[in-house]
Amino acid sequence: MVTYRGLGFDPTPGSVDAVAQTIAQLRAAADALASVAPAVRTAARHAESWQGAAADAFRTGLPTVDTARPRAAIPVLERWAETLAEHKRRTEDLDARARRARRALDDARDALQDKQNALDLAATPAAAASASVEVAAATDRVAAAESALEDVLSEARELARAHRRAADEVATDLDPDATPAPETPAIRALAGALHRTSRVSATLAALVTPGTFTAPPDGAVAALLGEVR
Repeated sequence: MVTYRGLGFDPTPGSVDAVAQTIAQLRAAADALASVAPAVRTAARHAESWQGAAADAFRTGLPTVDTARPRAAIPVLERWAETLAEHKRRTEDLDARARRARRALDDARDALQDKQNALDLAATPAAAASASVEVAAATDRVAAAESALEDVLSEARELARAHRRAADEVATDLDPDATPAPETPAIRALAGALHRTSRVSATLAALVTPGTFTAPPDGAVAALLGEVR
């Protein structure tokens, strides 16, 4: 996890590499499912004349092979990877500015302390008057430095809000209906990992339905965004 010491928080959590890995896994899974479809159709065709409870159970158990959803997710995630990369670049710039602003603030506070010490030790009214002027000027510099830092942090908070909005849009594009998928133990485990990260990651769980899609490893999907909420 990247720590932005200047900002004190990560406004744009996520991993471009993790998104790229998930895209590759989605593409590979869709290709694999596409190769399964002919076998499923052949099995169904050969079982057409089979009757009875066992036959019904067999037909009910045949998986529905549909690669449309994972394939549709790929361009959405590709766009998200571009957005995430741009947000990361902005975060790096803001963090660098914040670190400079914090150093300037520390210097201004040290200078103010020095001026205050000089005022406290002033031996004459004239020296005290001169020191007071310098304390006032140093106080103004501290206020200006604090304001400069707050401006950077405010930009970072706005970027964080934009990041969340973009994540929500991607989540909606991935799963417009947001219909909960039927769960198996493996899918519950995946969904648990996804919901601990972000809505974008969580919506990938909806692409994982029994007989429809093979889930990528938890770690790769869960790393898509990190703790957005």
